Amino acid sequence: WIGSGSNSSLQLDYPTGIVRDSSSNTLYIADSYNHRIVSYPSGNIVAGGTFGFANNQLSRPIGLFYDSFSKSFIISNYLSHNVVQWPLDASSWTHMAGGINGSNGNTSTLLLNPIGVIVDPMGNLYVADINNYRIQFFSQGQKEGQTIAGVTGISSSTAPYLRSPRFLALDNQLNLYVSEINSNRILKFLRY
Repeated sequence: WIGSGSNSSLQLDYPTGIVRDSSSNTLYIADSYNHRIVSYPSGNIVAGGTFGFANNQLSRPIGLFYDSFSKSFIISNYLSHNVVQWPLDASSWTHMAGGINGSNGNTSTLLLNPIGVIVDPMGNLYVADINNYRIQFFSQGQKEGQTIAGVTGISSSTAPYLRSPRFLALDNQLNLYVSEINSNRILKFLRY
């Protein structure tokens, strides 16, 4: 066990995302309020560690995906309104989607508090853009996204709208599943 309720030296503050590297059996945790990604059981900081918008900092990382092919973390930077890629042994990230220096918005190139992130086998990025009430799809290497679920700026629990999309999953047919905490539901969207 790790966290404030244990005897471990690894103290977490609002852990939100967790992924496993199957090749090493290591767990990686988005330690959101400490602005970092940590490994378990070692407790090493593998990304971030201080709050900020520079490419060696994180600002409340929430969503976390591990790309085993590139050995990189895909991280939703909630307060920076972006998604970044941080290679496992690197000291900085590269920008994937959303604002660069904390800028936010509701255009095809901006996000407003992204949470869930996932990458499909072709390298396409899906982002739960919670405060724009939508799911954004970014083709591999593209900075301009397409809304594939929800309607930008409109919150509702009725179709075709989303209210609070949080976390994402893909099945092996690439159907998309979206959790909505405020609507207490899981939604399925057929392959995009």
